Amino acid sequence: MNLGRRRKSGTALAVEHPVKKLRQVVMTGLVMVVFVILLAIAGPRPAASAEGVALGYEGYLGGFHMMTAEVEMARNDENYRMETNAEGRGLIGWIIDWRSKAVTEGVVGQDGILRPLHHRRDMIRGGRPAKIMQIEYRDDGVPLVARLREGDEANFTAAKNRKGTVDPMSAVTAIIDQMAAGQACTGQFQVFDGKLRYDVTAEMGEPRRLGGNKYMIYKGVAERCDLNLKAIDGFDDDEPKGNPRDRGTTSDDTMVLTLWFASPAEGLPSVPVMASADSDYGGLRIYLARAEAAEIPTEGQRAQLR
Repeated sequence: MNLGRRRKSGTALAVEHPVKKLRQVVMTGLVMVVFVILLAIAGPRPAASAEGVALGYEGYLGGFHMMTAEVEMARNDENYRMETNAEGRGLIGWIIDWRSKAVTEGVVGQDGILRPLHHRRDMIRGGRPAKIMQIEYRDDGVPLVARLREGDEANFTAAKNRKGTVDPMSAVTAIIDQMAAGQACTGQFQVFDGKLRYDVTAEMGEPRRLGGNKYMIYKGVAERCDLNLKAIDGFDDDEPKGNPRDRGTTSDDTMVLTLWFASPAEGLPSVPVMASADSDYGGLRIYLARAEAAEIPTEGQRAQLR
């Protein structure tokens, strides 16, 4: 059956509407996944090296295997680079059939403020040519956005009312900087991913001992960080915007993602070992399954090698 074509028969609508809603939940979950798999270094960052970490996560929705994700991140005093690769797994992955790759590169100002230069996200569904979102940032902070299919030429246009926003990966790195400086997980960030505009507010919670399970490599005490994602603009009318189990009214447009930080092994920094949120299809749980130190060149070092 072609799930992309809506027919008026009762059977088709009964099947296609849940699949469409499930796709929306999973795609909304991917926004949260970005924050989970990119919060890669929360300990003291190396001063001027390419040292980084390589992490692997497995995600589950309502108890069903949903996704697997790999992340590499490098950060020094001059620039930063993050790359993530994720794809669907299990029954949910088979139904939606998706793969995603995202890369962000930016520089660190003398005042310590992060400034993104480039952001690109490739999304492949059902074997079709990838949908690509590219963002280039002007010197004045205005993002230039291009949406295209793989093989097409990128035509950039300035995004209205988006000056000063950052991509999701850069927002996460800003939170990391606070934690690396010994501060609490706190602050508010204006995020724009090329389509969705939302605010992220970070708040510290009470630490907790995690019992561990067969999906997660860590067992022990972990620090809690709550990320509140508030939808501002760009969301479809029927797109899930919030956490249905937590919101007080149906008009509430916030989503809550809880992260648990700990060092998974000796010599590794504190990283998210688990993340959780709720959706109409049950609990979304993402577990750290693999972690190791890695030599990852930043963009500046890559440029020197070219």
